Amino acid sequence: MDETAGSGRAGETSQTLDRGLRLLHLVADAPAGLTVTEVATRLGIGRAAVYRLVGPLTGHGMLRRDSDGRLRLGAGVLHLARRAQPLLAEGALP
Repeated sequence: MDETAGSGRAGETSQTLDRGLRLLHLVADAPAGLTVTEVATRLGIGRAAVYRLVGPLTGHGMLRRDSDGRLRLGAGVLHLARRAQPLLAEGALP
């Protein structure tokens, strides 16, 4: 059964997490950033749902808004990348 289509809180949470991660990927792939409307269109969801995703992601530093209000990656992703760097180095060893 598809968790994102399931009923109940677990399916809803999985769908929210999936959308948040997809949002981060979209923003990461957009050098000029994205507006909330652009994200909503690309994810196929309403702007209100995007705002509900943006709030916590901004609060955790994963996203930020530039002076034009466009969404861009935040410094929080650098923290995660630093944590992953030892894993990458370890994986590169013979």
